[in-house]
Amino acid sequence: MASHLLRQVSNRTFDAVRLCSNAAAYQPIPIDPAWYDMAKKAMKGKDPNSLIWNTPEGIAIKPLYLKEDRKCDDHRKSELPGKYPFTRGPYPTMYTQRPWTIRQYAGFSTVEESNAFYKENIKAGQQGLSVAFDLATHRGYDSDNPRVFGDVGMAGVAVDSVEDMKQLFDGIPLDKMSVSMTMNGAVIPVLAMYIVAAEESGVERKTTNWYHSK
Repeated sequence: MASHLLRQVSNRTFDAVRLCSNAAAYQPIPIDPAWYDMAKKAMKGKDPNSLIWNTPEGIAIKPLYLKEDRKCDDHRKSELPGKYPFTRGPYPTMYTQRPWTIRQYAGFSTVEESNAFYKENIKAGQQGLSVAFDLATHRGYDSDNPRVFGDVGMAGVAVDSVEDMKQLFDGIPLDKMSVSMTMNGAVIPVLAMYIVAAEESGVERKTTNWYHSK
């Protein structure tokens, strides 16, 4: 049964590729007007046509392509980024206006060392932070707990309190810098410490920009 379904999916995929494979099927059409209006609003009045760029061969690449751009037998419904059901993303321009954030996953044994390293990376042009926590923090233990003796400061930074979190991001504008935190078991307390640390540093909760990955 599974192999039969797999063959069906493979055949349909092959048919779609075959129908749209010739160069004549890809004739660019003007930017969709509905998307243009959403993108212009998201870009605060700037012309979305400015997102069009040329390849080294001189081919103009639009910021958005729909099935209408492909003159082939494609029955899928065209959907716009920034519009329900958001299958193409929550923002109209997505990564055409702002590329993916490049961040180095890093964390040293102490908050002081980690903070210094983060600042060096930001100075060098890094646009976001990715915090590596130590094994004890991942498991939800304080550094002085006998059960995690030997794990403290291993593979990342040890964070036991709000004060530790404040030192970790000291001098880093959390309302402008996006922060990714990779965490296993202690997600809730670590996130709570981050939010409180930001607020006590004068940053409103609604302006913090964080991302949790597990």
